[in-house]
Amino acid sequence: MANWELTTEYKKSSIERQFWYKDDKVIIREEGYRWSTFTIESDEMPLTFEELRNEDDCYELDWVESADSSWEMEDMIDGCWAESEAGRNCTDEDLEEFDEAWEENYYEGVEELGWSHDDTEYFMQGPLKLTNLDTGEEFKGSDLSNVVRTIELPTETVETESANWAFPTERPQEGPQAKWPFDDTQKTE
Repeated sequence: MANWELTTEYKKSSIERQFWYKDDKVIIREEGYRWSTFTIESDEMPLTFEELRNEDDCYELDWVESADSSWEMEDMIDGCWAESEAGRNCTDEDLEEFDEAWEENYYEGVEELGWSHDDTEYFMQGPLKLTNLDTGEEFKGSDLSNVVRTIELPTETVETESANWAFPTERPQEGPQAKWPFDDTQKTE
């Protein structure tokens, strides 16, 4: 089993989305971080090159645990922004009260109001970097040389009409000539 580390390539690209519940109300609190690090144990490379490129700009870590792997957050460093959003059945007054309690005493402040933090989602923006911690091998989403593209060829034969094409044997002599990057006098037959 190999140990892998996943980070973003650029700073300010990690987002933590917390879901807070009280009765039938929901508040969603998002915090942006400069850096984050997640680890996983897996026999195979846990992300595809397409996922590492992250062109959709919003890779969500899959927290579904299987028998052989699950992601674990190591750290999220240097929070740089935060905002709360009223979710299901939440009023503006609920949100204002939540934000004031958060500013005064963070988790404890909103828990004293009866809010419960029951779910968290993690997102990474921009290209990602995956490192095999056992071998030191790195895979960067911004390095497209790692990407292997496959081309699917048609499986059926398509009949077309044949055409006789005539290609000129000499360049046309009309109008000004383009400057060629080679000597035109040394033609080989």
